[in-house]
This record gives sequence, structure tokens and C-alpha cells, in this order.
Amino acid sequence: MVSAITPPPSSAPPYRLANLANLTLGYTVYPSWTQKDGLVAMTSPPSPPYNDDSSKAERYPLTINNALYTPPGVYSVRQLVATASPLLDVIISRLGPDGPNDVPARTVLVNGLAASLATTGRESTLPLVHSSQDTARREIVIQANKIAKTLVGYVHESIDPTNANPKIRLRSPCEGHLWTPAVASLLLGPRSDSQLMELYNEWLHRMILLRDSLIPFENYDKVPFVIPRDSDRGIRDLEEPRKLFLVHCLTGTIQHVAIVDLAKVFTARHLPRGGYGFQYSQGLVLPAFLSGSTSLHLLRYHPAHVYDSESEVLFDYEHKEYIDAPRTELATSEAVSGDGSWNLPSLLGVDTRVTESSLAIDAGKDALRRIVKLRLTLYSGKSVSVDLGQIARGRRYAYEVKAEKGSTNGTSSPILSALSAQGASGIHKTIVHDAADILSRPGLVISPRVKDGHGNTIHIIPTSDPILKLALLGKFYPENVILSREKDNIDALCKAGKGFAERLVILDRINEKAKSKVA
Repeated sequence: MVSAITPPPSSAPPYRLANLANLTLGYTVYPSWTQKDGLVAMTSPPSPPYNDDSSKAERYPLTINNALYTPPGVYSVRQLVATASPLLDVIISRLGPDGPNDVPARTVLVNGLAASLATTGRESTLPLVHSSQDTARREIVIQANKIAKTLVGYVHESIDPTNANPKIRLRSPCEGHLWTPAVASLLLGPRSDSQLMELYNEWLHRMILLRDSLIPFENYDKVPFVIPRDSDRGIRDLEEPRKLFLVHCLTGTIQHVAIVDLAKVFTARHLPRGGYGFQYSQGLVLPAFLSGSTSLHLLRYHPAHVYDSESEVLFDYEHKEYIDAPRTELATSEAVSGDGSWNLPSLLGVDTRVTESSLAIDAGKDALRRIVKLRLTLYSGKSVSVDLGQIARGRRYAYEVKAEKGSTNGTSSPILSALSAQGASGIHKTIVHDAADILSRPGLVISPRVKDGHGNTIHIIPTSDPILKLALLGKFYPENVILSREKDNIDALCKAGKGFAERLVILDRINEKAKSKVA
């Protein structure tokens, strides 16, 4: 059953994606931390009674599970850093005053954290390398470095050794994180003892876990993280999911499902595996590119709900395996023109216009899974719908035309003029299609195979509407789809994609129109 998204409560304003044609996405919600009753005080952790005259066993009463216990609640990144700060405060306090020629202990310890959070170097806990084509690892490396900088800044803000709780004792197993030489010299030196080493191990491990829990979210500093009531380990709940994620990061291809599943740990951990996004108690999590981001793999938090009755809902793909989806081969007969002798720019008036756009939900049989459809009404009055999950796939798998080094992009639209000339000379056969015709085809539209002795035909679908561009990404079989702009170079276009199938080029004209308005 397909239905419109639940209308917002009377007191809740609609939520709109400002960077996506102001598309309405449910209604605005307010995270619990903004509500007075939902705030959790950031205080030193509760400790069992401490008696200086007690036995050694009684003097070290805290364990991993109840040392620095993070109570159930909704936390910001800054608050989660603050919950671990009492550990660092104790270390700095018990190390005592720094010598006149010593680097301050707090500086040494925080610099050690920065080295562990780095993606390169001896102490790195996420040592990733990537090729120029490996967009997933590249995005994760950039993201991890941004998060590291944020966490180190919050640590500096939260340090307060004057408020240290001297009663904190714990047994923290060695997690194998390498210390910097400066940290090792400090914590193995005469100012320290074995307890401070364990406190540092625990604090460092929790900061590393926090860093990894933030990686999926492009706007990680805005995400409300949920420590559920059934949690008894706080941030350490991430340990096993982190191991699985590291396997993906360090071996083979990073599948998108690995990023989505990691995002669920402190948001919607009870949802099933898979999907491309979800709703949880504090909002929505969707692919970042839907908000105008250039990221292909990261997610973005939105303070919105599309369902009022369900708290946790998984947004899943209509076809779990797109290779099993019904297909329609793109036929020349569906083209606006297949004659290579015409003036190509003059045919771009076929640009389809969208008069209405909305999201619709397929409830399905599974109470936890939903299929979200982007529903469009075209200028002709025809209505079409495309799976939002397939749009996400299509965007990840699409090729982009990369400018050649040293090349210049003029204002004369080199792709259009070059294709017109090559079409007339027979070098390339160029076909222009109306997006409305393609969106009306059943199943996923796939490009024809290249035949021996024939040049590689280029199918062009012009659009100046970002919503229409998304719909096309979800309608094409994600195999040889190329995203291009009018100013891109023809040589770069011909190098993009695969050679065994005819190229499907979504020609984005929106940037050129925007420039003309500014001019």
C-alpha cells in the first residue's frame, strides 16, 4: 500500500530540504536534549563508597561496566566527550604539578589522543590509504580527520583537574592502542603509577570508539546519540560493530551497508541490517547527497520524522539486489532525435519540467521496513514514481566527468558543440531523449550493448531540475550512467564509464542557468 507521508502534528512545522528544491520531508522534531526534562547533567561518575582504611580489593571497586557510567539518554558529541573527561582529570591531577621545563601533562596526553585519532602515523587507529578512484575510503579519511579535530577541541574545553574525583579506580584491559613516546615517558615515569596507565587506556579507547561512531554522519556535530536503557557499557557498545566496520575499511570494497549499520549503533540499534537510511526517536538519517552534499557515501541527520506512529523505521530498497529488478532496454525509437546532422544545443528545449514533487511510503508487510518513493507530476500531467533507495544506489554508482589537468572549460559548451560536429561526421552517434519518456518506462532502463563495428552511441538526457536528476538516477540501471555538465570536455566524457555499453549521459544544465542569472 502506497500512502503519503504522515501529515505533521498541528504544532510541528513541515521539514524542508532547502538544498533540494525545498522538498518537504515530513515534519520537524526537536531532539530530547533541547527539552528541559531531557537534559542529562554532566557530572563526575557515581562511585561506590571509598574508604582509605579498607582493603586493596575494596579500594579498587570500579570495573569497566560501572566506571564512568554513561546513563541512558540523548547526548551530543560534546556531552559524550564530557562524560569521559573525569578520567583525564584524575590522571592530570594525580600526576601532580609539571616541572618548569616539562611539557604540560595535559598537552602530552591530548597530543597522544590526536596521534591515535589520525589516519596516518605509527599510533593511528584507522590507518587508511586510498586510490584516486576509491571515493568511499577518501571520504572516510577526510571525515575521520575532521572528527578528530573536533574531539580534540572538545577535550581541551572539558579538562578540569581541579574537579577530579580521586576515588576513581578501574581495571581496563589493554586494547592495543600505541602510545606516543611522550605519553609512554610520562605514564611510565616516576610521576605515574599503574592505575594512571589504566585510566589513560580507558579514556583513549573511549575517544577512539566515539570517533568511529561519528564517521557515518556528515553533520556529526548535530546528531543526537542515544544510549538506550538496555545498555550497560555506554560507548563500549560500539566495540563489536567497530570491528566489523574496520574489516570493511581495511579489506576489499567498503559496502554502503557497513556505513549504515554503523550509524545505527547509537541511534536505531534494534533495526534490522541493511537499508540506506532510517527514522529513529530523534530524527531521520538519509544519504547526505539528498541535501545537496557532494558526499556519495556519508549520511546526514535531519531533525524530522516522516512517521508519527513508529519511532524506528528502516528505509529499504525496493529491490534488495538491483540486478534482479525488471529492466527495459533504451530504444532509439524513444529518442527526440537520432540524426547526427542537427544542431544539438537547439534540441535541449526538450528539458522536462516538474510541476509537483512529494514523497510517498509503501508500508509493505514488514512493520520495521518501508519503501520511500519520490513521486513527480510532470508538465504533461503524467505522474511517475522512483524508489528513493534506487536513487541512492544510482548516485553512488554514477560516473562523473573529470576535467583533464591543464584543460580549460570555456563558455561555448564544448560537449555540445563537439558532439554535434562528431555526430555529423559519424564519429559518435548522439541521441537526445526526453526525461519524461524514460521515467515512464517499466522497470530500470538499461543502455544497449555496444555492437562490433559500431561506434559507442551517446544518449543524452538534459535536465535543469535537481529533482528530475535524482529521478533519472533512480530510473536508470546503475551500470553506465554518466553525470555531465555543458561545460565539460568531450574527451573527458568519452573516457568516463564502461566501453561495453552505450553511455547514458544526464546533462546537468542548472549551473549554467544559475550563472546566466547572476550575470
